[in-house]
Amino acid sequence: MTTGTPFDRHERAALQFSGGKDSLSLVYLLRPYWSRLTVYHIDAGDLLPEVREIVDMAEGMVPDFRRIETDAAAWAAVAGLPSDLVPTTSTPAGMAMGMGRRLLTDRYTCCAANLMLPMHERMLADGVTLAIRGTKRADLPRLPAVSGDTSLGYELWLPLQDWSHAEVFEYLRAVDAPICRVYEHQVNAPECARCTAWWSEGRAAYLSRYHPDLYEKYQARLALVAAELVPHWQTLLKEMSDGRV
Repeated sequence: MTTGTPFDRHERAALQFSGGKDSLSLVYLLRPYWSRLTVYHIDAGDLLPEVREIVDMAEGMVPDFRRIETDAAAWAAVAGLPSDLVPTTSTPAGMAMGMGRRLLTDRYTCCAANLMLPMHERMLADGVTLAIRGTKRADLPRLPAVSGDTSLGYELWLPLQDWSHAEVFEYLRAVDAPICRVYEHQVNAPECARCTAWWSEGRAAYLSRYHPDLYEKYQARLALVAAELVPHWQTLLKEMSDGRV
């Protein structure tokens, strides 16, 4: 790496490490700066075993590795299972009126409560002024923040901001880093193995093949979500068809 990086203007730098391919690439990419870097990892209590192996490996590599533990399952038991669709009947207001049977919450609220906010609050408490993430433009239709953003109370640096998924995998192979088995089947590794949201990640097929015990628990939780959604979907289809000649 060349001189003139954001490290030159910060004394407290942090890498947000999920155990996924992008943050693992940053562990290797930032090797010259390990002595000036704290690696933070959020464990919400539901990592895939193979992702946990990557996390454990990284912890053994870097000098300063800090785990932050949350409990997504306990949180969901109170706030509701995460879902990509949330009917009004399953919101707190709907439940208060007796319109739903189970509280649901949107996926971003769950991720914020169990992943993003605990990470953010811990870094602020530790006096971090530079936060490094593996987020890329290829990950989202639009990045909510880009390198140089300071709105969260620290400078954000996205070294992989303009990398493609293929370039990340190419780099990992070049430095002889382990590539988690999950990437043989999908482009992103789930933060929580049995999350009932983020349906497009396609975890069902993967869990069924490699983790049948987790698959059964995942399907049982999906069934609870589906029980809240299906009546609304059926009502919508009926409303769309009624009155047609």
